[in-house]
Amino acid sequence: MYTRVLEVPNHLLIAEVRRALQQGHTATLRVKGYSMRLFLESNRDKVLLAPVAPDAVKVRDVVLAEVSPEHYVLHRVIDRKGDRLVLMGDGNIKGTETCRDTDVVGIAIAFYRKGRSKPDRTDGLKWRIYSQVWLALKPLRRIILGVYRRIRMLLGKDSIQSPTKA
Repeated sequence: MYTRVLEVPNHLLIAEVRRALQQGHTATLRVKGYSMRLFLESNRDKVLLAPVAPDAVKVRDVVLAEVSPEHYVLHRVIDRKGDRLVLMGDGNIKGTETCRDTDVVGIAIAFYRKGRSKPDRTDGLKWRIYSQVWLALKPLRRIILGVYRRIRMLLGKDSIQSPTKA
């Protein structure tokens, strides 16, 4: 069976996703990039996004946000001061992005990982535990991510590349 894959530039795709979310729908997107490792892998996993009111975004949420014109990231909110959000990918060891809460396109409500048809919901116990543990391990991320990347390379699942690029 032949599967046709069509890649759409982010600015076109996100515009349609934004429109759908503003109409109250959800959207599922394939994850691209390595900034949310360990939990999410590029071109393997999918995120289910839902609409969210700007003032409802809180620390620990994973959001799709426009951090500069036509530059979007799927990252975790690590701080909030008024309407300003500080974002950081789980796979990043340093570096953050900032945006306004009105720049959030949608909030992740579930992830489809490893080809599974049943999602890991962000309001579930598994995700909440993962989030708390991973945030607490931030000082050890460099070591953990380095070991993880080397294991994947030994298993032939990765080529040499930087996991910190979104």
